[in-house]
Amino acid sequence: MSADFAYDTLEYPAHVLPQMHPSRLAAIGRLHGLDCAPPSRCRLLEVGCGDGLQLLALAMAYPQARFVGIDMSRNAIARGEAMRQRLGLGNLQLVQADLTRWDPGRKAFDYITAHGFYSWVPPQVRDHLLALCRQRLADAGIAYISYNALPGCHLRRVMWDMLRHHCAGIEGPTAKIASARQFLGWLGAAVPEGKPYAEVIRDEAADLLRRTDHAVLFHDDLAQINEPLSITAFAAQAQAHGLDFLAEADYHEMSDAALAPEARPGLAALAGGDVLQREQYLDFLKGRRFRQTLLCRAEAAVTRPAEADATRSLHAVGHLQRDDAGTDDAGTVGFRSSDGAALSTDHPVIQAALDAIAEAFPLPLAFTDLLAHSRAVSGSTTSPDEDASALAQALLGGFEHGLLGLHCEPPQFAAEPGARPRASALARLQLEAGADCVASLRPSMVRLDSRLAIELVQLLDGSRDHVALLDDLVLRMSALPAAEGEGPEALRPATWWRQKLAPQLADGLHQAARMALLEA
Repeated sequence: MSADFAYDTLEYPAHVLPQMHPSRLAAIGRLHGLDCAPPSRCRLLEVGCGDGLQLLALAMAYPQARFVGIDMSRNAIARGEAMRQRLGLGNLQLVQADLTRWDPGRKAFDYITAHGFYSWVPPQVRDHLLALCRQRLADAGIAYISYNALPGCHLRRVMWDMLRHHCAGIEGPTAKIASARQFLGWLGAAVPEGKPYAEVIRDEAADLLRRTDHAVLFHDDLAQINEPLSITAFAAQAQAHGLDFLAEADYHEMSDAALAPEARPGLAALAGGDVLQREQYLDFLKGRRFRQTLLCRAEAAVTRPAEADATRSLHAVGHLQRDDAGTDDAGTVGFRSSDGAALSTDHPVIQAALDAIAEAFPLPLAFTDLLAHSRAVSGSTTSPDEDASALAQALLGGFEHGLLGLHCEPPQFAAEPGARPRASALARLQLEAGADCVASLRPSMVRLDSRLAIELVQLLDGSRDHVALLDDLVLRMSALPAAEGEGPEALRPATWWRQKLAPQLADGLHQAARMALLEA
């Protein structure tokens, strides 16, 4: 089955990925000395864009920038084009074409992204992508390319080989997926006990069944082409096209913080100052399975290590809180992110800054505003330059360890609902089409886990004040058929719904803001 026919037959789930957002790519580039284009004025190409959900979100956020997406799937591009027209986005072009035959034009792109593409196409297509990056990437441009990674994928490859054998000769995605899932369930339960092999197979089978969407299982794990690469092998392919490794989009993955302290000197000795060797040995230790690697032109003047002072032109954001485990009576305060990253500091300005970042989440805070606020809150008597240097170093350290994110010109959204709140037009369009997982304005993917939340967000078109919102929400909820409502409550009259919803409306609007769904 050809790639274009397969993706037209079974739709691949659309997502937005924060890691490939130009505000994040620009921030990483600037940390390493590249004068990257700001997102508001950039040109960005996404290869293998599917229905262009990522690009739709970007085109809405940055109306003066230009975005282009290309994909072989006629159906996916048609879906994206329909949404583009509904949203009136003239700064986005979606193209249905074979990458190897497509003319990208003469203008350079500041960013070229390709997610879920490289490992699943033939070698000649991979070469064409890298050649395109070399030919059309701006001087300070960044390419984002994700791929399955070795050595971690050696274990998953065992499952891929088994699945290919088991599903050989089965036609049609539905039958193939059903057979694969049945086989995985049997395999995990039937493998004999007593050997390390059994534990590995059970874990891999359970992981595939638990994590993998049916369409993802079909397109990724059952694909005829699925080629994992080591970071050094990928980098060698890129270098053959005049491109060099810049960093990982998941920047904290380059940190050795997860290693025992006594292991770090050994890693440094094995790497010998070579950034790629360091990445390779880290992958040996962590068994990494997927990479989101950033490339730049080989002649670009990359600064290593990253420059802390570059954070002064950036914004910081983080879902974090104070951590008792890192706090002591001597004035040291610990902070921990929702992902478990941790940092402790005794510097009052840095403490105040991290508190401010936690309070503002999901809004990013500009360095200059963060510094002024933190100096005022902490009552600092140190010079502004000293505090700025300390804060810059702390933000870089937090970014390197995954405690917080750094962005250049992040998208704008409302921190609180206004008098007539307006939700993202893209999210409302997705809900109208029946989705419950939608693109936020950060952007990220957020799930609306109740019918009430879905109905409320659909009503947030900016035309209603809070009184009108309650009136229309009551009408919608009381009109729901019992099968679609939330249990027997769907049979209640409008008066009952009004009494129930009146105290919940403010919280629902606050949650919509917290999910970054409300336009500024």
